[in-house]
Amino acid sequence: MESTALTIVNRPQLTPDVWQMITDIAPTMHLARCFGVASKEQAAAIMLKGYELGLSLSGSFEYIHIVEGKPSLAPRGALALILGSPLNGGVKITEEPGKCTVWMKRADNGFEHTLTWTMEDAKRAGVVKPNSGWDKYPANMLRWRTIGFVADVVFPDVTGGMKRADEYGADLTPEGDVIEGSWRVPPSQTPETEPAAEAA
Repeated sequence: MESTALTIVNRPQLTPDVWQMITDIAPTMHLARCFGVASKEQAAAIMLKGYELGLSLSGSFEYIHIVEGKPSLAPRGALALILGSPLNGGVKITEEPGKCTVWMKRADNGFEHTLTWTMEDAKRAGVVKPNSGWDKYPANMLRWRTIGFVADVVFPDVTGGMKRADEYGADLTPEGDVIEGSWRVPPSQTPETEPAAEAA
């Protein structure tokens, strides 16, 4: 009988040497003012979380952001972790005007999930604001939000269970990067539509 149990991702182990490196680098990353961190402690927290997810220390700042006082993952970061994971059994993104469908599958047990999200869903969720990314490039925002929803279901271990910055209301660039200081908590963070197709 085939097992459907999740395979937990092996994380890099934190050693005293790695922690010393993080604490040595953190003040410089804070003082550089290149990554929007408010303190050396925030810089250290971002590098620590990124290291545990398998990111490089400097690369962690590209994908992890402090939103509402908590570390959050940029949607592009979630996708990067999934595409680079040996647990990735496939990712497919299908876009049509006003909607996006994302399918993901695990390589370890074959679990897969598909979700379609539309602009109507986004409007009902209260995330479409004037002059926001949803207003300027809706197709990109739909893509990143749908990717995030499916990643939460199929690969929570790969993303470390982190909330995504867009869930906190952060505005994104078309490429899925977080626009610093743009967040606001939306009224609803749960997709209201049923998946277009789903298999386990």
